[in-house]
Amino acid sequence: MTRLDPAARSRLAAMGISIWERRVDAAKAAAAASAAGSRAEPAARVRLASGEGDWLLVQRQPWRGDADGIVNDLRAWIGPARCRFGQWVIDSQSGEDGPELSDRGVRHILSFGPAPGTDWPGLIETSALAELAADWRARRALWQLLAPVLARS
Repeated sequence: MTRLDPAARSRLAAMGISIWERRVDAAKAAAAASAAGSRAEPAARVRLASGEGDWLLVQRQPWRGDADGIVNDLRAWIGPARCRFGQWVIDSQSGEDGPELSDRGVRHILSFGPAPGTDWPGLIETSALAELAADWRARRALWQLLAPVLARS
């Protein structure tokens, strides 16, 4: 936070404008800064959208329905009752982390596009939805990737 110089303060006071300042506990600020500096990469979480199944279909962008055909095919193959949807969020307190997702019954995470981090249990990374919708090779690679996983579950 930037501090106002005394001249600016006096001009604002002369105009009757109140100045609010946030007081920061120095110990808390130092602890937060060291914790943020010690993390190698930002913490990733998943903001859940809908569904209750053991498969989580997740991407960085919000779900807009751009590739409904491929998503409907996936839901039909996996099973509509087994699919839920979510969005990756970075450095946010909203959403669920890996252990929380496991507690909610999520066993498989299908990430459209690269996942932020690799410490997610049951993570399967595939191409982005736009690429899957446009390229048959990407779809074939996805089906080949999912076939053995679905055979086991």
